[in-house]
Amino acid sequence: MNGKVKNMDDLNTRLHLLEGSMQNLFVSVNTSLENIRENLNASRIPQVNGSLEISSESSANYSCIKDFLAKYSGVTLSSPTETTITTPAATQVPTSKGTESNLNPTSMITISENTQVTTSKGTKPNLNPKPTTTITTPATTQVPTSKGTEPNLNPTTTITTPATTQVPTSKGSRGREFLILFMRNHPFARGSLNIYVSSDSGVMANISSSPKLDATIKLAVDRRLNITHNSKFTLPANLACEYGTVEPKTVILQTSEPATVTILDSFHKQSNDATLIIPTDKLSNKYFVSTTHPYRSSSDFYSQFAVGALYNGTNINVTFKMKDTSPISLLGGTYRDGDVFSVTLERLETFQVGHATDLSGTVITSSKPVAVFSGNRCNQLKSGACSHMLTQLPPVSELDNQYIVPPFYNNKGTLIQVISESQNTVNCSVGDRVSTWLLGDTEYKNVEVTPDEISVIVSDRPVLVTGFGMGGSYDSYMTVIPGVHQYLNYYKVVVPGGYDENFFCVMISSESVNSLRINGYTVDHYERGYQVYAFLEKKFLVSAFRVENGSFELTTLDKSPFGLLVYGHRQYDGYGFAGNFVLI
Repeated sequence: MNGKVKNMDDLNTRLHLLEGSMQNLFVSVNTSLENIRENLNASRIPQVNGSLEISSESSANYSCIKDFLAKYSGVTLSSPTETTITTPAATQVPTSKGTESNLNPTSMITISENTQVTTSKGTKPNLNPKPTTTITTPATTQVPTSKGTEPNLNPTTTITTPATTQVPTSKGSRGREFLILFMRNHPFARGSLNIYVSSDSGVMANISSSPKLDATIKLAVDRRLNITHNSKFTLPANLACEYGTVEPKTVILQTSEPATVTILDSFHKQSNDATLIIPTDKLSNKYFVSTTHPYRSSSDFYSQFAVGALYNGTNINVTFKMKDTSPISLLGGTYRDGDVFSVTLERLETFQVGHATDLSGTVITSSKPVAVFSGNRCNQLKSGACSHMLTQLPPVSELDNQYIVPPFYNNKGTLIQVISESQNTVNCSVGDRVSTWLLGDTEYKNVEVTPDEISVIVSDRPVLVTGFGMGGSYDSYMTVIPGVHQYLNYYKVVVPGGYDENFFCVMISSESVNSLRINGYTVDHYERGYQVYAFLEKKFLVSAFRVENGSFELTTLDKSPFGLLVYGHRQYDGYGFAGNFVLI
């Protein structure tokens, strides 16, 4: 494609012809499109049927587009201007081993800064503590207490760049490319699948799928849109994976600026869960599966996991760990506890496994980086009915060895699961009780705690820790618990709508509590569910704050890191996800 472009219609036609061959250059293209966006003053970039059309209203706009084509498509234009692409500096990965910890921590529930009550089993925290500091309201437009900024549920092509309270200084799960898949939900589930994207400024987002995907599904999935600082994308229910078959059901989400991505399996009003999605540069080739034992042997309650491939020719080995001896049949073979199943996936292909027994501790290894998700199709724990449970899993290389596990507020209990890669000594403190576990290779331990007990886990070697809200008036859900070395000083998250109550649970060093801001407000601006102290090398305050749906920024003015869990409830349903669960 050489020669001069005589008019913008011709240019537009060439852009569409180039689209397929330029997928791998998307991030670079977006950098140039940012230049176009500035000159077009945002509102002049219309979107038609998910494709990008560019209007020529000024010679300056035309010049920017000429520069873009000269660099990326080979079109020969007069006096092309070189565009520099800046790659963010790699974040430092700290060792997952912490220093020697206080392995006999005590937890205290506080009513005010000057009054502390030692926690004992059965003692309930003060659920309506009176703030002891003056609430400071920023000198901006007043917003209602606990309400966030509603996400743009019908993204338009107008790009806005809102001011942020603080420029993030650590990366964690923020990235520009994400590999996403959806596991099976309850058989009655027929609703949509949701992807939430949060960023600090207007971005271009591209969702693409495998060329092997059914054309009807692909038409509903693939799109390229300009979005504001947060938005929701809805995908069709038939994108969810089936059991025991290779399918092209992974999708790639790419953004022009760093973003945080979460998904919500909004299949059915009574069976949902959510998870944070980690960027592809954090994917690796070894994972532990975390599930719960199915309440019944019916396939409705299966424990399950799914693998998505990022590269062609990805060889995957699954070493099964099964709670009982029930065999599983996959691709013509039969497998039991300890057996190894192998399969090769091409780029954007998936493989999902479901079984009537607990698959926790199953090990997945691969020749190239993959994304792994696990949970239960629909399961019932302590009470209520069954509900979908899922989480994306961090690779073994991203695990930590120090964890604070808060209780899920308004649940009848919390189930904690700890999985170890190798021979390991694990100390688990619950209230004033300390247990020491000696775990073997890929061995796991489950412990159940009461609704008002906080747990501290410290191990010699890194472990995977997952937490399960056990239900009550609301049904079960799960999330990966962030390790202390996975805490960030900045989060941008979207709380989904449609739930009766939503909570942020924050684990922060006690000296930094006054530095914490949620949408620019001090924590006294928000209603507390509880607050408890926990101890590692230093004193942490663990608090649950009630919030409404919408977009939230959480940050510390002194840039100190803190942990974040997000969860919510409604009748017969619940969801939960972590703000980050990879090393920074």
